[in-house]
Amino acid sequence: MNTDITSQKIKSTSPLLLAIILVATMLCASGCARRKLSRRLMPTPAGIAVGLPHPGGEFDEACQCVGNEIPVFIVSDRKLETKKRSLNPFGTKRSLLPSLGTAYVTIGDGLTPEELHEQTTTDKNRKKAKVVYKRIELAPALENANPWLVKDDVIRHNGNPWVQAVNRQLDRSQRRNVTIFVHGYNTELVDNTLIAGEIFHYLGHQGAMISFEWPSESRLLGYVADKGNADFSTRHFRSLIANVAKECNADSITIIAHSAGSSIVVNALRELRLLEYDLTAQQVQQKYRIDRVVLAAPDMDLMGFFNAIHDRFQDVAGRVAVYASPKDRALGISEKLNGSRRLGRTVNSLEPWEKKILSQASEIELIDASIAVEEYRTFIGHSYFHRDPWVSSDIGGFILGKPPASRSLVKEEGQIFWTFPKDYLERLEQRAALVDNGYR
Repeated sequence: MNTDITSQKIKSTSPLLLAIILVATMLCASGCARRKLSRRLMPTPAGIAVGLPHPGGEFDEACQCVGNEIPVFIVSDRKLETKKRSLNPFGTKRSLLPSLGTAYVTIGDGLTPEELHEQTTTDKNRKKAKVVYKRIELAPALENANPWLVKDDVIRHNGNPWVQAVNRQLDRSQRRNVTIFVHGYNTELVDNTLIAGEIFHYLGHQGAMISFEWPSESRLLGYVADKGNADFSTRHFRSLIANVAKECNADSITIIAHSAGSSIVVNALRELRLLEYDLTAQQVQQKYRIDRVVLAAPDMDLMGFFNAIHDRFQDVAGRVAVYASPKDRALGISEKLNGSRRLGRTVNSLEPWEKKILSQASEIELIDASIAVEEYRTFIGHSYFHRDPWVSSDIGGFILGKPPASRSLVKEEGQIFWTFPKDYLERLEQRAALVDNGYR
């Protein structure tokens, strides 16, 4: 190729387009855009590897399911495309009425239960265990699934096969918890189902896993469109929360959102709080039963997050953990593209008044993941919530309800972010020894 012509083309490219190309390339490289039907099981969370309690328990029962199809329940406002192959019936455009389905994955094909248990609970650099996407079955859509019908307590959908399947899954579990995974930018159904499947594996296959499939363009240059689609999907996610709370027999709901999916979650909870203005914080938590919310590398406008705090979105959420890193290169490009600071990159960049607001929101934990990202270095540093053993370990402790200090995090005087100490692993090992001796 003629380098002079290439140089002229680059110079003629607008700064906005260059920024889009950069952020798309970086987020794609971070693992958001893999187009495979399988992936190796995520690294074992550090706490599990040293023997600390984890939401997945001992994994004995989960690892007996080698080769069995494991359900990941799908709620999607992507438009169905009937001509598409059955493995992924969804396109990239928006649908006014969410579709329901159940996707199935297998974990550890070809391994014995003992081998899968070892792969699950020990620190292996390269896992043999794979998470494999198998198929999806669509279910009838909910009738009268009006997202505004959140304030009443009327049960409308208990006869729907999808709702019944979720409840059967809960009936088979010791923990009646629903976990909802909300993906980030530039993804498709298969990618997100695989991630949801491996998260569900590390929850011990307990409860039910739902993946909320909002309409990502699923292409490198779809960043701007995806951000608009995230705004569009907020109302549908709000409806999902309301319907799960009313229709499903769950004791609690956990939400894990990554990257651009974080704004969907925060804004939906904010809207619920505004709609339920006449309820106290305790009453709204009892109604929606949301126990824990994880915002991992949130690609969300920082001022938008402050607006949500002022509107008391955290009243609905119970406890919120925000994982951020100044080493997140993808969000660094996103800041240039959007012209505003991103919540997932706010470490060391907050103004005094911003620190004051965050410190007063006692329901919100801020965790600086940069040391963990540095220990398990990746070029982009954006998918650490499930690829980094330190961060995934801390998320497990957060879901269990342990406060930051009990999870071996530290916070310097005058700071608002909890951090991972350099001797994090040693601290976990010391805590594991205390657990073995009967201490908690």
